[in-house]
Amino acid sequence: MNSSKLFKFMEQKSEDVMEIIVPEYINPEYGMYVWPCAPVLAQFIWKNRQKVKNKNVLEIGAGTALPGIMAAKCGADVILSDSARLLECQQNCRRTCLDNNIKDIPVIGLTWGEFNPSLLELGNIDIILASDCFYETKDFEEVIVTVSFILKRNPLCEFWCTYQE
Repeated sequence: MNSSKLFKFMEQKSEDVMEIIVPEYINPEYGMYVWPCAPVLAQFIWKNRQKVKNKNVLEIGAGTALPGIMAAKCGADVILSDSARLLECQQNCRRTCLDNNIKDIPVIGLTWGEFNPSLLELGNIDIILASDCFYETKDFEEVIVTVSFILKRNPLCEFWCTYQE
C-alpha cells in the first residue's frame, strides 16, 4: 500500500511557502516512509535556505529524501544517497524527485561504513544532511565512519543532523 504526504513549510512573518510531496509505502524497510526528524531537518533547511543556496549538499540515508528535496528547492546542488543494498529506497528517492518536478539529482548507493566507489568518487561537499540515521545503535559507528571520511576530505563541510532520543 502506498500514499503521498504533502509537507508545507511557511515563514511566520512572510508569505513564503514551500510545499514538498513525499511518496510513502507501508513497508518494513526504514527508508520507505517519513521518519519524525525528517520534517524537523527540512524546516531547519527552510529557515536557513540562504546557507544552502549554491552549495553542494549530500543527504545520507535519504529514504524519502524530504531534507534533500528541500535543499534542492532552496537552490542547492544535491546528491541523494541510501544504502547500495536498498535499491527500493534509492528508487523512492527518485520518485520523490519526480513528484516534486526536480530533475538531474543524482541518487547513489552509499552504504555507511563501506568505502565503495560512490563514496570515494564524491566531489566537493559543503553540507551533509542526515535525518534519523542514529536509530539503530549497531549503525552508529558506520555512520560516523562515513561522515568522518567526508569531513576529512572537505574540511569546511558542515554536518546537519537530526535524531530522536
